[in-house]
Amino acid sequence: MGKPVVIFRKVNCYVSCFAKPAFLLLLAFLYLPVARANPSSMNVMLFQSRPRIDSVFVRAPFLIVNPIRSVFKDGLYECTDAGNSLRIKKVGGRNQKEIMRAPYLVLSGRDGHTIEIGPDIAHMRKYFGQINLKKATGKGKKTAGIQVLNQVDTFNYVASVVGGETTPAFGKEALKAQAVLVYTRLSPKGRHPTITDTTDEMVYLGEQYERPEVIDAVHEIDRRRLMFQNRPAQAFFHACCAGRTSKGSDIFGENAGSMTYLQSVACDYCKGSPLYGTTVKEIPASVFTREIADREPRVLKLDQAKRIVSAEIEKGARKEILSGYQLWLRIGQKLGWDKAPGTRYQVKQTAGGYTLKSSGGGHGVGLCQWGAQGLSRQKKTYVQILQYYFPGTTVEERI
Repeated sequence: MGKPVVIFRKVNCYVSCFAKPAFLLLLAFLYLPVARANPSSMNVMLFQSRPRIDSVFVRAPFLIVNPIRSVFKDGLYECTDAGNSLRIKKVGGRNQKEIMRAPYLVLSGRDGHTIEIGPDIAHMRKYFGQINLKKATGKGKKTAGIQVLNQVDTFNYVASVVGGETTPAFGKEALKAQAVLVYTRLSPKGRHPTITDTTDEMVYLGEQYERPEVIDAVHEIDRRRLMFQNRPAQAFFHACCAGRTSKGSDIFGENAGSMTYLQSVACDYCKGSPLYGTTVKEIPASVFTREIADREPRVLKLDQAKRIVSAEIEKGARKEILSGYQLWLRIGQKLGWDKAPGTRYQVKQTAGGYTLKSSGGGHGVGLCQWGAQGLSRQKKTYVQILQYYFPGTTVEERI
């Protein structure tokens, strides 16, 4: 959906994947991996949208399996940073004294069940696998506090991501298409990669998104990946293109030109998306000039889908030429991601400030998630859906 975050979780992320600075994306394009097996398990850094985690709440039942074994049958517990160790105590009731201290903690659900954990009581989620807690290392606020790592089977990770990137209304073939792209994204990462739970990778919110229909879809695609010339393709996806996707090179730059499957394709299938229409936001002149530019950006080039390819902005005595994608990221980071949910946007100066108009949601390259849903309603298979949005690709076969 894709830094952004960005997160707008209706579908489940307007930006979806890939909202990093464009030069980082293009650097990755230069080193495409050979085909390899998908990882068997994942190490996911949880709650990474927060700059710092000073305490973690865990709801029983759960087990501490390392460095000592202890069973917690009921109640709510808080783990905090205690200097050279972690301290755990029970929350509520009369007895709130410290239960134990340890340099690290490895938690597991009882009898294969999930672990409910969160950085505060209002944002607790359930996760399969084990949870490793230890003091964060390094310098700066982002590395201080507690590190929360979820060791999870790849299947559960994929099912959670697919469920979070879709809604309960999505058909099975659309879910299967999304699952193929998630497995494709994981392919180059090695056998046991460590990744984040944000749009730096893919948004991962745990067990609550593993709906039965999603689990069935992930089972049925059996770890298949999207392939181009015997290599995993770059699996871009976004929420809603609002009529047409864009070429990868028009959004991400010339180095994406070799990915000939990232074409601009017409899409009338995403009209069911709440993002299909035009979003209009008014920005005060003082805010826009402080954060973005002194005057309306000058559009230098539009692509076939009417998305900005390049634009010039002025701030002070400096003129800067940005890609439309870079300017969109800057607008989102500085003004808020709801101001222009999609990369088909316009900025117009008015008497009272600036008007931002946009349609669709996300970067507009690759799979349109709501378009995939529309095609699934027309009885298209997941292979047909993927090959429509990624011309020239194949879906990996399983024997």
